[in-house]
Amino acid sequence: MTTPVAPSDPPRRQAKGTTGPFAYTDEGEGPVLLAVHGLPGSVRDYRWLAAALSRSVRLVRLDLPGFGETPLATGPGPGIDARGAFVAAALETLGIERCVLVGHSMGGAVALSAAVQAPARVAALALLASIGLRPHVMFRRLVGRGVLARAVDLPLLRTPTLALLKVAFRATGFPPQTTPAEVAHTMRCVAAVDFEVQRRNTSRLTLPTLTAWAEDDPFIEKSVLEEHAALLPAGPRLSWREGGHNVQKSQAVEIAAALVTLANAQ
Repeated sequence: MTTPVAPSDPPRRQAKGTTGPFAYTDEGEGPVLLAVHGLPGSVRDYRWLAAALSRSVRLVRLDLPGFGETPLATGPGPGIDARGAFVAAALETLGIERCVLVGHSMGGAVALSAAVQAPARVAALALLASIGLRPHVMFRRLVGRGVLARAVDLPLLRTPTLALLKVAFRATGFPPQTTPAEVAHTMRCVAAVDFEVQRRNTSRLTLPTLTAWAEDDPFIEKSVLEEHAALLPAGPRLSWREGGHNVQKSQAVEIAAALVTLANAQ
């Protein structure tokens, strides 16, 4: 496992999108990589990968609606395609004519959807420990996710439900700075996941696709990752015996090298 000595964590910028303001970071010059985080998450999820990337590429990272510094009200909805539409619209707002879309974990489904919705602006796709075509182990553990998603919006149940979820998220390894609002929106997004949409988008994708994962990922089992990779368009296939779920940190140097090659080939 190879991780940079220090992360890259530039201050966020603000843009005014078609559905409202959103936060992003922008560093480097050259072919564009646009990175989409998972659930819960923010631009900080890519701070180690950013440090490993050559300055010959430009890395743009988005805070999705409801996370980081992008207001929940900016989002058109919690579903995969609704959030993919936000990413596609952000490309236009930021004037990005062509890019490689990068998605981690649940953000992989969002990036995949955006690539299908905006093929003229996306040259290739990179999926890092991304969800696949069927429920994975962590998804299956969230028993009652629909009930929990409704409970976080009910006045009498919101506080105890969020307290319970906050403890569960922390025990699972999510950062302590995850806010109650982010926990709540994570449950809405998880409850809205439709694997039929994910299968449809996978079947429609025609762009070169890089996939990367670690075999010891505690959230998404190897079989789910391999099955999805087998049905995606051709591209680099990277896997390691160790690295956990956050391969964008644990294998940052190797993934960065592959992304730079992919970006410069388009």
